[in-house]
Amino acid sequence: MTRFLPFFLAIALLGFLSCNSGERDIKGNALATFYANCTGGSYPACKNACENKYGTTVTTTNLAGLNTCLSGCNTSCNISTLCFQLSQSCKSDCDNYLNTCVLVLGASGFGQ
Repeated sequence: MTRFLPFFLAIALLGFLSCNSGERDIKGNALATFYANCTGGSYPACKNACENKYGTTVTTTNLAGLNTCLSGCNTSCNISTLCFQLSQSCKSDCDNYLNTCVLVLGASGFGQ
């Protein structure tokens, strides 16, 4: 039995490391997506970037581009969406994790 102990420990360690790596990947991807799609890191900054690109007045020429850009800001800069993506790596008590994430990030002004 003692000669199998290092083998079992190696398997357990490998499982632990792969699990943590997966969690880091999910969280890293969620944050990377947020920063890539939420221009400026907040809704007002993203909205300003859209208005700078397409103009503040809606015309037939810029309607589709401005609407798509602003819709992207609404989705990408949403704290609930970010927290939901972050919670995908959660293993237990995920509802509490999601609620805490929304409360903490919302109170800190993250994404606003």
